Amino acid sequence: MGKNEIVKQLAERIYGNVNEKNIRKCTEFCDTLVDIFTDALLDDKKITWKGFLSVKVIERAERQGRHPQTNEVVIFPPVKSINCRLSESIKDAINGR
Repeated sequence: MGKNEIVKQLAERIYGNVNEKNIRKCTEFCDTLVDIFTDALLDDKKITWKGFLSVKVIERAERQGRHPQTNEVVIFPPVKSINCRLSESIKDAINGR
């Protein structure tokens, strides 16, 4: 499911119909939500949306790896990554519990 389908379903559920005006409002809402999430993660804040998900930035240490063709040792520099976890209620619904 892509962004366009999500926006259409959001317009249908909130406004009862899908038209240009409602799609524009819902697209603006989704874009603003992405901006809020991005700003919070850039500030190293943890996002907790009870009953939905939690997202946080984690720091991954420098590590060693091997080039698969030459077998040469390669050093990967430390990086920031994102850890995203769905709520237990969503996991339970997916697993039929």
